[in-house]
Amino acid sequence: MLKPAWYLPGADWYAQVPDRPGIDDDGQDVVNMLAQMLGDDPRLDPPVTVAMTYIILLAVEHLGDIMTHAAELHDLAELARLVCGLNLIQAYLTQTIQRIAANTDARAFPGSVDAPAAALRAIIDSLSAAGANSELVAGHLKEAHLRLYGLTY
Repeated sequence: MLKPAWYLPGADWYAQVPDRPGIDDDGQDVVNMLAQMLGDDPRLDPPVTVAMTYIILLAVEHLGDIMTHAAELHDLAELARLVCGLNLIQAYLTQTIQRIAANTDARAFPGSVDAPAAALRAIIDSLSAAGANSELVAGHLKEAHLRLYGLTY
């Protein structure tokens, strides 16, 4: 769950989904299966973390290819929806990075209690900087979405 933050979009991305172009039945089955897998009571173990990271990487790689080779198939309304979704993705990544930094600082990860303090401090500093910069990225995406939304609605 996202915590309230200045960089969150004002629009409800999920409410915009019914307006999106439809996908075929096989694609919808995959979406439904993932939604069920990640439902209200997801598994929280390392294999699921690895699987979810893999799925996210596949998805953003595919999205990058689409925006490279098929941009002309997407109108400004779809672009506004995409940028809003990217804003939410960035917000989740931002808060996840910040949680990892906080958990590292609290030495919540097994093995971190025995790790050298200087090494952990460098990791925490890097993660904290990444989290702060990630907020800026999310903020710029929010601004772009608001401008696109103004052009299309």
